[in-house]
Amino acid sequence: MSYKYDISICLPGHRTQFWQRLYDTAAEAVGPYKWEMIIVGPNEPPRELSDKLNFKFFKDYGSPARCAQIATVLAEGELMMHASDDGYFLKDSIKECIEMHDDLSFKDFVIARLTEGKDHSGGKFEDSYWKAWTHPDLRLAGVDEDWFIALLSVHKLDYYRQIGGLDCRFEHINMNLHDLSFRAQRDGAKMLYSPNLVINCDWSYLWEDHSPVQQAYEANDLSLFRELYSEERQNRIKIDYNNWTKSDLVWKRRFGDLK
Repeated sequence: MSYKYDISICLPGHRTQFWQRLYDTAAEAVGPYKWEMIIVGPNEPPRELSDKLNFKFFKDYGSPARCAQIATVLAEGELMMHASDDGYFLKDSIKECIEMHDDLSFKDFVIARLTEGKDHSGGKFEDSYWKAWTHPDLRLAGVDEDWFIALLSVHKLDYYRQIGGLDCRFEHINMNLHDLSFRAQRDGAKMLYSPNLVINCDWSYLWEDHSPVQQAYEANDLSLFRELYSEERQNRIKIDYNNWTKSDLVWKRRFGDLK
């Protein structure tokens, strides 16, 4: 099968002032490989990006999870990864992840190491950070203590679609990324660390416009995750890839009853 790009970088976007930085650093991170960036959200992109042939924008007022999933519908890469518009990529970091896939299976994930801190001041996380049971809210009966988390990861787009991608009953992209990586590991996927840091993110939760995300986590996402993983049971792997179509057209936590 032929692909138009080696990798698609897919994300929901709200803060357009950071998109040019993300795009420019992606070019340095991908190196010689063919790539595209797809952002889905409510705000029009800067004109400079609109003219880029490998940049796609689709307007949608849904939740971050819905927007992230729509971005993958538009993707044309062999590999894909999610990203965050409060961050910037490190030189050659995505290139290294792409090259790792030469020796990996169809299901495998490369954990794209990230860091975060106020004004991008974060340091490198210990390897233990990427083990699920390091985090108290993930220490549940349905979560294997040997599983990894992969908040951002590089993996085959076709496999992502095959197992259904993100569960858009979650609103933010956080707990559903855990769910994605756990479903993949339940299906036999291996999780490997990227050689180096891939993206450096800000502490956007300190920003005034973050409150809808926090509300989504507290009022919906955490309880849904606990419901799915509270019992040591299931073989839930595949979900409906088009599940995003069942989510609200307008994310009321941010936009209210937008007409």
